[in-house]
Amino acid sequence: MEVLTHSRLACFRACPRRHLYRYEYGLRAEIDSEPLRVGTAFALAVETHAKGGDVEAALAGQVEDPFELAAVAAMFTAHKEQWEDGHEEHVAAELPFEMALRNPETGAATPIWRLAGKIDRIVRLKDGRLALKEYKTTSRDFAPGADYWLRLQLDSQLSIYLLAARELGYDVSTILYDVTRRPALRPLKATPVEARKMTKAGTLYASQRDRDETPDEYAVRCTESLTSDPVRSFARIEIARTDADLDESRAEIWTEQLVIREAQRSGRWYRNPEACVSATGQKCDFLSCCQQNDLATRTPQGFRRVENIHEELARSESGTPVQG
Repeated sequence: MEVLTHSRLACFRACPRRHLYRYEYGLRAEIDSEPLRVGTAFALAVETHAKGGDVEAALAGQVEDPFELAAVAAMFTAHKEQWEDGHEEHVAAELPFEMALRNPETGAATPIWRLAGKIDRIVRLKDGRLALKEYKTTSRDFAPGADYWLRLQLDSQLSIYLLAARELGYDVSTILYDVTRRPALRPLKATPVEARKMTKAGTLYASQRDRDETPDEYAVRCTESLTSDPVRSFARIEIARTDADLDESRAEIWTEQLVIREAQRSGRWYRNPEACVSATGQKCDFLSCCQQNDLATRTPQGFRRVENIHEELARSESGTPVQG
């Protein structure tokens, strides 16, 4: 049986040709995008802390770039100070699941697919309810009423994970969505010597520097930018799913798997040029090689080919995925 994850479904919705390269051919960029690296490392920090582990050691083993490490450490520290109030009881973390995909009309399970993923965390709220808790990082606007939250009302990932938690025996009644802003700051570099200007006092202008910023200094700036405006930097909101919402999600996933299966049978995987560059400017990994026709057998420069197309589900606890 093949595995369907939220990531795989979302990939196909965005662009069937991207799905072909990623999930049929097993191609992956050798270097993940910065947002993915930062999000993955932040999730690892949260998970490690929840289990009483050494966050600093875990991040040091996961993040190579010292400035990315500084940014993630700042995000985690500011997030912990914002929310660590003891109002939630930790129940479970990084729960893998695999469950049948059923026809919404007959209840019969397909012999082709199984739904799989990993649940970030399950917590018990102060009022006794069990809640799914999802951690996300983003640079997008998530102020109250922003499109970010409207989109989540339609997000099938939350429905899949709620169904999975109940199948695992957790009587989850709500979803707690926790969002942390990814700092837009960049490390400051020394002003080129030829461009430096001095004041009458013999010092550089305030906007100029005589040396590069260190990772520690960068971490301080990131922390200050997050804590100076907590309303803009952090959000935590409950998202409900009614029985009707879950039924609709089941029907959508069933329909989507039929379309993917038809593409597999026919070998027709159309492109969606609208997905080549996202609204935030993020380029598709395959943009540079999408017009090449021999990728089934040739691995282009900058890519690797994997045997396990769902690497995120096979990672150990030291490599927590952002999404499953």
